[in-house]
Amino acid sequence: MSEQIGVYVNGQKISLYRGMKVKHALIAYDQSLYKAALAGEVRIEDSNGFAVGLEGSLADGSEIFTIATT
Repeated sequence: MSEQIGVYVNGQKISLYRGMKVKHALIAYDQSLYKAALAGEVRIEDSNGFAVGLEGSLADGSEIFTIATT
């Protein structure tokens, strides 16, 4: 089993270590986007449109999207 997984943030593939969370994916994608999520300026959804928290778990192939709240 590989120690890394591939997840998608806004359609871009990001490689993370297994066990990392949504917040780690955002930081790897764009740290300013992570800060915006902390400030409540964006919300995070999965590929089914459900809200996902920054501490949410990720699996290989997970897709998350950021949506501006303002």
